[in-house]
Order: sequence, then structure tokens, then C-alpha cells
Amino acid sequence: MQVYKVGSPEIAIAPLSSSIKSALYLGPTLWLVPGGSNIPITIATMANIDDELSTNLTIALTDERFGQYDHPDSNWTQLNQAGFYPKKAKLISVLKPDNRDLNATVSTYNLELEAELELVSSVIGLFGMGEDGHIAGILPNSPAANELNTLVTGYESAPFNRITLTFAGIRRLSTAFLIAAGESKRNALDRLIHQDLSLREQPAQILKQLTEAYVYNDQMEGESR
Repeated sequence: MQVYKVGSPEIAIAPLSSSIKSALYLGPTLWLVPGGSNIPITIATMANIDDELSTNLTIALTDERFGQYDHPDSNWTQLNQAGFYPKKAKLISVLKPDNRDLNATVSTYNLELEAELELVSSVIGLFGMGEDGHIAGILPNSPAANELNTLVTGYESAPFNRITLTFAGIRRLSTAFLIAAGESKRNALDRLIHQDLSLREQPAQILKQLTEAYVYNDQMEGESR
């Protein structure tokens, strides 16, 4: 895990774009994107991908807030409302118009990602990190932090029921980028960079198990691990 202190999160757009384009030149690529504060990073990065190159790209979510299709708190809805333009990329949404229940939605998304992983040569993930150290929708000490096998899991949580990649799913990534900005993230970053904690206690520690992971933040330097 390589850590970079930057003046602005937008600095990560260039290396993220370069990583995605390099992967696309080599073959089909799956890009997993978050909601929340990193939506502008997703939009700006996609703008750097050529239209023709985007035909080799599939885009899906790292996590979603369960509810009716296009509900206002949905990560996918918020991404689209912010002006996301996928060009010629294939899209895999978590929520479907037929509004199935949580378990059925999880099962379908799990099958769709499994099928896509058989087709692609690279998987790139973009993540944020919560003040509590969560990554994707894996909250500390949550049912998702105990899931060991499937790519995707879902669970009841306040204020949103969540659907998320699991640790097993994150381990399938070729490259991961985590972008965390703001003083409120300092404690979580300090724990991630300088402590070895259990995944259940701080789910973002999963990045240390990946072959290639980059942390961009505006709070502290760190050592490669």
C-alpha cells in the first residue's frame, strides 16, 4: 500500500485515469466506483477516457444503499444526477426497476459481477473511507465484515440497508485507489497507515492485502507497506 499526501484530492485523477487507460489498452476492464464525496473524481476520470477506449470498459458500484430504483439516496442516482457520462462503457447497476427485495438484489448483483469477472483482464476499484474506517459498504463490526466467501453481501443497517462488495470481492481487484480528504479522516488514516488492525475493526485495512493499492489524502505522509 502506497500513501501519498496531496494538496487536493483532484491530484489523484491523473494517476487513476492513467491506470484505467493502461488496463483498457490491454483488454476488457471492470471499474468499480463509489458514491459520496468521490463522485466528482469518478466523473472527472471518466472524462479522460476516450470514447472508443470506453467500449472496453464496464462500470459498476462498490456499494449501494438499498431501496426503490432511482431513490434519491442511491449512489447510482446521485452519480447520474451529478452529470456522470459513461460514454460507450457497459453499466451494471445494483438496483433494478422491478424493485426486488434485498436478498434477491444481492444475489443478482453477485451473479452479474461474477460473470463480468470472467470476461475482464483487469479490475480497478475507487474507494472512499469513512471516519470509522469503513470501505465500500463494509462498516466496522457489521455482518459484511464477517462475510468470507461471496463477492457481494447485503445487510440491514441504519439509516440505509446496504449492499456492498465483500473483502473477498475487494481481493479480486488488480488495483485499488482510496481517496480520503478532510481533517475528519485524519484519525482513520493514522490507524490505517500506522497500525495493523483486524479487518473487522477497520475494514479499510483490506488494502494492505492487495498487490497494488494507492492512498491519496491531504492529512499525512505514510510508508509503503
